[in-house]
Parts: sequence; C-alpha cells; structure tokens
Amino acid sequence: MLPKDYITVRFPQTQDDESYQLLELPPEILAQVEGGAVVPLTIKGRPADDSVLCTTERTYTLRAVSISNSLVVLRDAPERARTLAIRDICHEVLECVPTAGRVERLGTVLRESAWTGLGDDGTGSSGRKRKRGVKRYTRAQLESIVQASDGELAVALKEHNVLEVDGHMLLLPPVHLAPLLGILLGIATAHGVLGAPDADGVPTARVRAEAALDALAEHDVGAGLARGVLGLFGVVDDDEDEWTADVPAAVRELGRGLLVGLGDAKRPEDEFLAEWRAQVGEAFEPAVRLDALAGDYLLSDAPPSAFAAPGKLVSFFPRAALPPDAATRFADLFLTRTAWRPDDMIPFLRGLFPAGDTKARDKLVAKFVRAVKGRDGTWWHPRRTG
Repeated sequence: MLPKDYITVRFPQTQDDESYQLLELPPEILAQVEGGAVVPLTIKGRPADDSVLCTTERTYTLRAVSISNSLVVLRDAPERARTLAIRDICHEVLECVPTAGRVERLGTVLRESAWTGLGDDGTGSSGRKRKRGVKRYTRAQLESIVQASDGELAVALKEHNVLEVDGHMLLLPPVHLAPLLGILLGIATAHGVLGAPDADGVPTARVRAEAALDALAEHDVGAGLARGVLGLFGVVDDDEDEWTADVPAAVRELGRGLLVGLGDAKRPEDEFLAEWRAQVGEAFEPAVRLDALAGDYLLSDAPPSAFAAPGKLVSFFPRAALPPDAATRFADLFLTRTAWRPDDMIPFLRGLFPAGDTKARDKLVAKFVRAVKGRDGTWWHPRRTG
C-alpha cells in the first residue's frame, strides 16, 4: 500500500538494465483475465519479424503508440515506505490489433523436406529426390516460428496437408498427394461400407482401419505415413478399428493436385472436370465441384472457334502465391484482371483479415476497391488514390 499523504520517487542508487514495455490488452482478453481465466500470451516469430502476440485462438499485431505523458514504473512498496525507486520510464504503449495468422511461412520452411511421392515413407531416409542434410521441423519448432495462434496453426496444417511422421512435420505437395488420394478413394470403394449420401449426393464411407493400412502398404506407403494420411482425410477410431473417410476433403485435394499439374497451361473446364471425376471414381463423383477449389483457379473464356462450342478454360492461380501485404495483393489482382466479380475475388483475400471477420474484410475492400453496379451486376474496380 502506498502512503496516503506523500511519497518520494527517486532513481535507484545503483544502475541496472531493467526495461519495460506496457501492453494494452484487447477488451476480449481483458474480460477473460478479469474473470479469473488463465490466458496464455505468446510473442511468436523470428528476431527479424514484426512482432505478433498470440492467444490460443487469435493473433494480434503489436503496434507501438506514443503517449503524451510519461508513465513511471516503480518497485513494489514495502509497508510504510515513503521512498520508491524508479524501475523504468515508458513513453509508449503496445496496442494489439487483430490480424490473420501469418501461416504462409509453412510452405516456405517445409518445402525442401516435403514428401516426394509414392515410395517415400516420409521418415527422411527414403525420399528419392530429397537432399541430404535438409532441416526437418518438429511441431514445437513450427509453433515458435509461424506467427499464428495454436488454433490457426492447426487449421493451416490441415489445409496445407501437413502431418507428423516420425516426430517431424511432413508437407504433402498436391501433385504427389493426388495419386495417393486416388488409391485411398479406391480403397474406400473396394473395402468400405458406403452410407446414405449427404445433401450434395456424396456418400459416407467407413473402412476397417487395419484393412485400409494393409491396402496402402501394398502401394509402398509406410505405416507412419499411412496412418497420418488416414487421420488427415478422416477419423480413425482405434477402439472400433474403423476409419471414417472425409470424402469431400479427399476429393477436393485430389482436384487441387490435378490443378497444380496444369502449371501455366489452360484446360477446357469440361475436360478438367471429366478427368477429376474419373480419378475419384463413380461413387464419389458428386463431390467433384469446381467451387471447392476456390482461391486456387481462374476461369476465362475460350477463344472463338468454328469447331467447338463456347466454353471456359481453367488455369491454376493459387492464393498462396499472392503477396501477404494487402496493397500489393490488390495491385496484383487488378493486374491479373481489370475488374472482378465480388464472389470471384473474395477467395483470394483470405489471410488479409481474421478468419470469419466480415467487418474487417469489408473495411479492407472499401480501402482498395471501387464497386460499380451495372445491368449485369456488381463489378469491383481498383480505387484510385492520390
């Protein structure tokens, strides 16, 4: 307790290296702390990164805000003490600004140690094309250097098809993963029990886990990798020895592998969809939907031809290859197309705002986009600045 009448504030007689920064907690975190909850706060990234603060579910950019008054940090006062030592003087406060987890580093750090396809057991000892001495990352290491909350990182690992094999994280590139998923869907058809279809007509599939693992082993898929893939594309119940396949996810990622395989080429939409359906098998054809690949492709008009009906061409255009900076990303998008339909552009904006925060998305769009309404609907054009 401080005395009620007066105190004397002095600098310490011996100089030390203590320094402090004041952090202004966002309202949602402050409410949890005041309610008695334990809220882990972690600053993540490498030394050269801009700092971010992560809870278990959200990521915040730390922004230094200057304050007009100097704030003095004092040592705890002994009872009845009237002289206090200054520990530090602060001239700014760190403000927490909600942001999307910066997960783009996943692909960068895991690329060199990525799975090289069938015949590679994923342990790092049998990759046919993998270089020797390439660094492999554990889950804990990724949690340290990827600037995202634990929840955002878990979602990103699944979206990037990253699983843990032999204690290290393994990236499964789409072009190599597609053949394995074709095998997996074939196993679900041959060895599984197909259930009632969902609203989209996609049947459920349940397979004895042991039977699925044995079938994958016949295709030279190592046990650790095989079990990881079953978990990535479904749920394994060890007690019941049953694997319930996530059919839509497997079909989607197989399609993404075909899309990546296009490279810089364009392919007629109907031909692309026909190959995709052939790869997944008749039972799972209803899950083949081009919009499942939103954010990874563009559709363009085919050139006029007297020998073919008008149609669309599919090309590979991955959101992951776009800049993480908002201004640069919008500039790149408008270099690709001078005008966009809102529904076409929105998938390419992921990662620029917290997931599910439509207010933040709309605010960002308003900054860089000029909406023009016409007879054929709304088009987005670049907003002129300066």
